[in-house]
Amino acid sequence: MVLLGGIVGFIIITWAFKSIKGKFTKKDMICSIKLSINSNIIYLEAIIDTGNFLKDPISKMPVVVVEKDCLNGLIPNEILDNLDNIIKGEEVELNEYISKIRLIPFTSLGKENGILIGIKADSIVIENEEKNLEIKNIIIGIYNGHLSKHGKYKALVGLDLLDSKDNNKLAYEKIQA
Repeated sequence: MVLLGGIVGFIIITWAFKSIKGKFTKKDMICSIKLSINSNIIYLEAIIDTGNFLKDPISKMPVVVVEKDCLNGLIPNEILDNLDNIIKGEEVELNEYISKIRLIPFTSLGKENGILIGIKADSIVIENEEKNLEIKNIIIGIYNGHLSKHGKYKALVGLDLLDSKDNNKLAYEKIQA
C-alpha cells in the first residue's frame, strides 16, 4: 500500500511540475516597467523573479531590484556615485531624497548578509500581455552590477507584485492597455 501510494504521489507531483513549467515561458517572464520618482521617468525591461520576496523591513513595501547604470536620470548622480558612503553612514548630500532612502538587508547565494540601498519610488507600471498594473508603494533597490549576462533585462520584479489579492497593503490600479 505504501509503495503504491509513493508511486501515485510521484506521478502526481511530476505531472504538476510539468503543468506549471509549461505555463511559464521565458517570453512570459519578461515585462516592461516604467519607474517614476519626482516626475522623472525611465522605461526598462524586467524579469519576473519568482524568488524575489525582498521587502523594506520597516514599511513592508516590496522591492524591485534595478541595475545602478539604468537609474541615471531618475536618481541624482550624487546618490548613485555615493552608495557605499551612504551604507557606511558617511555625510552625503541627499537633499529632498533623504526621506526616500531605505537600507534593505538581503541574503542571496553570493552574499549572506548584504545591504542594498533603496529609493522610494512614486510608482511603477508593470506592462505585460495580460494587463498593465500601476503600483504606488514600491522601493527601487539599487544593484551595483549586471542582472543578466546578455543584457536582456535590467530589473527584477517579484511575482507577488502581479497578484493584488496577495498583498492588500499596496495601492493597485488597473490601467487600460
